[in-house]
Amino acid sequence: MKGCEIAKELGVDTSTVSRDIHYLIGQSQNYLSSLAKETLPFMYQTSMEGIKNVLKECWSIYSIDSNKDITWFHKIAALKLAKECNEALFRLTAEGPSVMYVRLLEERLARIEARQINR
Repeated sequence: MKGCEIAKELGVDTSTVSRDIHYLIGQSQNYLSSLAKETLPFMYQTSMEGIKNVLKECWSIYSIDSNKDITWFHKIAALKLAKECNEALFRLTAEGPSVMYVRLLEERLARIEARQINR
């Protein structure tokens, strides 16, 4: 539905609808930016801890000798998952600094923009 159609349906001026849409877009952008700044470090940490827990369980399954329910198929599957966990940990570790650097750049940009607005 276009802005003029919304305005007609609501019985308001199109400029009101345009201002409201512009405001909502700004709020959405602020929400996403805030979510990324506040949540990203926590998500990285919990992701890495979760992968480490899975990795620990993989090695536990692989090292079981006395349980007849754990076959070589299970052990090989555990090794494959351990390999994938190590790859994921490496990726997170390698990407972490660049993601944090982008976050710092975003914060600097926001401060610069705020200074320009206040002038």
